Amino acid sequence: MNQDQNLIESTINYYDQTAQELIPKYDAAEMSTLHHIFLENLTPKAKTLDIGFGSGRDLAFLKDKGFEVWGVDPSQQFVDNAKNSFNDISNHFFNSSLPVLNIPKELQRSFDSIILIAVWMHLPKSTYKSSIKSVCSFLKLHGKIILSYSITPREEVSERYFENIDSKLLQSLFEEHGCTQVSRNTNTDGLDEREITWITEVYNYDKL
Repeated sequence: MNQDQNLIESTINYYDQTAQELIPKYDAAEMSTLHHIFLENLTPKAKTLDIGFGSGRDLAFLKDKGFEVWGVDPSQQFVDNAKNSFNDISNHFFNSSLPVLNIPKELQRSFDSIILIAVWMHLPKSTYKSSIKSVCSFLKLHGKIILSYSITPREEVSERYFENIDSKLLQSLFEEHGCTQVSRNTNTDGLDEREITWITEVYNYDKL
């Protein structure tokens, strides 16, 4: 296992060990700004994949709004929670992680939209190209990607890995894979006790 894989595995292990503590905390976060961005940019009732869905908070919001929701998360604890919370669509949730998503091939090119909330800052920079390629392989042409990541340096000591994201580099790599950035927003953290700045970007997938 190389260093980047170790960093990713360490982050997954953190979420597996703390999932039961994090689920109610994440569910209680104030997410109205992000959810407004969803509704502003996503086609109503679109088939939407949430990569790194965590507590399932955004899945629940979108499902309540009539979206067809699917999800993939590297933490088996989060996947089990989603299967229990959404037992009518329990076959819509998978355990896998970027940079290469291992989910059914029949789902390739099947999604109208893909969201990645609080995911990208956990990916080492060397995995960006393969991660973007994997994400785009599951998106229909002219589909939407919504990406939200933190840019505030973390002082916490934990097993989680945090990459200092170069937004310009990230945008250029998405453009190399046929995506055009259509909006970029800066917002504060949804958990009151943290002074963390978030960037939310919306991309159109224009070219295969």
